[in-house]
Amino acid sequence: MLALPNDPVLPDTTTPSANESDATSLAVVRVDDYAAFLDLALPWNALAAERSIFLRHEWFDAAWQWRSRDDMTRLAILCAYRGTCLVGVWPLLHCIEPGGMLARRILEFLTVPDTQLCDILVAADLDQNLVVAAFANHLAARCRDWDALRLRYVPADAVAITKLPEVLRGVGMDVVVTPAGGNPYVRLDIGWEDYYATRSRRLKKANNLTVNRLKKTGDILITRLAPGISSEGDTAAMLDTAIAISAKSWKRTTGNALDQPGPQAFIRRLSKLAAERGWLSLWLLALDGKPMAMEYQLVFNGHVHALRGDVVDGYDEISPGSYLHRHQLEQLCGGELRRYLMGPGDNPYKRHWSDEAEPLFRLDAYSTSTRGKLAALWSLKIRPGLRALKALFQYNKKVESA
Repeated sequence: MLALPNDPVLPDTTTPSANESDATSLAVVRVDDYAAFLDLALPWNALAAERSIFLRHEWFDAAWQWRSRDDMTRLAILCAYRGTCLVGVWPLLHCIEPGGMLARRILEFLTVPDTQLCDILVAADLDQNLVVAAFANHLAARCRDWDALRLRYVPADAVAITKLPEVLRGVGMDVVVTPAGGNPYVRLDIGWEDYYATRSRRLKKANNLTVNRLKKTGDILITRLAPGISSEGDTAAMLDTAIAISAKSWKRTTGNALDQPGPQAFIRRLSKLAAERGWLSLWLLALDGKPMAMEYQLVFNGHVHALRGDVVDGYDEISPGSYLHRHQLEQLCGGELRRYLMGPGDNPYKRHWSDEAEPLFRLDAYSTSTRGKLAALWSLKIRPGLRALKALFQYNKKVESA
């Protein structure tokens, strides 16, 4: 564990001096205690401002409720200070990947499967390179405490992509940046008819069939807990229903259904914080009074982020989830909102509804320690070589059998 200073500096929102240019003038403190993390909420959110809900302190607070269930994971949040002013945050976890002698100590973003993006936070009036350099120097000086750095869900304009790789290479680390899919979205600033006209005939036909089948099956009721207008009782009742739907969905076999300890702790903490701040949006579909489908969303700064869409398993033929999805998009289009983001993942249904996506990247870097160099050798040289040999062997075998 990386030691904290005996007297760590306290967070403050004072504006730093703009003419200070030396990264060594910044003090980097690692926060690995939850109580200390909670104390960062105000200055943290001052840095996050309106960039993204996934960079807000509330999001990471909820995410930690899930990740803290793993005994091999602990907080390792790096905070950069100028005097008593918090000027940078790198929301990291320290994780141990099992593997006996090959076990790795990984530094990674504090994320969960519902995360849509992540980044390093830097004060708006400070040179990003200064903060990134301070963080890189901190990691380099403690190279024996970790083996590999793995950052996921990184957007194209992120500090973690535009600034970090060059700085890490400058302190001797091996760094690889690779494309990692995207976050598909639907524009909401156009009317429903204009948007729906861009969709395929196949999708429209499938939607019409879904409507007919559902209406023949029973009475359809869709309810929405809209941002900022529902009571605490409404929130609790609808959230319980959403969790119950998730527990009966196909996700129950993955460990990620919302009734499981980690996901449930996450969604309940997130719902409490999001409801208090007017971000929570929750849709439910019932058929003849029986809850069948739900979608859990966060609405922030003109964006609707779809985090979870679950359907009771066994009703694929009548597709209540598809019906709910179409209905909510029709309701959301043409208003003041700008985008509906579906979340990372190349699922076929997302391609049916969207032709656009925000690109995401992954960054991998390796410590300059002996363990780090061995990890880099395995990941960057040996494993790719073995995969190439396997592919060549399979190809030759296929040719010989032809």
